[in-house]
Amino acid sequence: MISAIVVNHNGEEHLGRCLGSLAGSTLVTEVLLVDNGSRDGSLDVVRREFPSVRVFDQETNLGFAAANNLAVEKARGEALLLLNVDAWLVPQTLERLLARLEADPGRGLVAPQLRYPDGRRQCSWSPARGVLGEVMQKLRNPFEASSWVHGRLARGAARLAGRTWYTAACVLVRTAAYRAVGGFDTGFFMYFEDVDLCIRLEEAGWRLAVEPKAIANHVGGFSRNIEVDALYRPSQLRFYRCRRPAWEARFIERRLRRRYGDAAVDGWLEVGETG
Repeated sequence: MISAIVVNHNGEEHLGRCLGSLAGSTLVTEVLLVDNGSRDGSLDVVRREFPSVRVFDQETNLGFAAANNLAVEKARGEALLLLNVDAWLVPQTLERLLARLEADPGRGLVAPQLRYPDGRRQCSWSPARGVLGEVMQKLRNPFEASSWVHGRLARGAARLAGRTWYTAACVLVRTAAYRAVGGFDTGFFMYFEDVDLCIRLEEAGWRLAVEPKAIANHVGGFSRNIEVDALYRPSQLRFYRCRRPAWEARFIERRLRRRYGDAAVDGWLEVGETG
């Protein structure tokens, strides 16, 4: 019924815990792992400890969006669990996510509550990406562990910036919905692909929800062992150019030029255009 999809790039440290949280679930009919050119012992872990996992071994790093799309093409489940390699499920999470998804035929995506490994709450949703939304998120971030930040009042206030979105660290997506909107936009190598997907799902008439009784742990920041700006900024600029009003795209570009310089921004723009 559920195809679980994990994208891995040098995630040996976390992989066993991630895949172990899926092992034995009667709801998971298959686990598909796309390895994006890992150079650590990731694949050895999978082959030794999780031989039933379907592995798609890539020579190079395809990026998060393209790797997920590759797995979805092969997936047989009616729902897709997208799970980061540094995330793992607690018992009953899948049952609760699936129940919420199946309760409404028009619901396309359900996200769990995220927690850090030490138990602190982590944001699974964020205000709409845009100038106002990014300001709201920065104001919210220092209070991430507070319960009120995750409640209905906070989500209602966030709607002032537009539609909220859910991080793809862990989400359950209806397969038909994902495929109907074309999956992730592979122009985003990493970052903003989940923002864009949520927008397109809602534009297509699908409803999104969070299920607070479903919990997934997420280390977060694992991918930052590589230069964040080199990945984040091209996607940010591409998103603003594709999805936001022209004045916002110009505002963000000018702001980044003042902070990083013209050469850096020109390079990011080129990456975003060819992504």
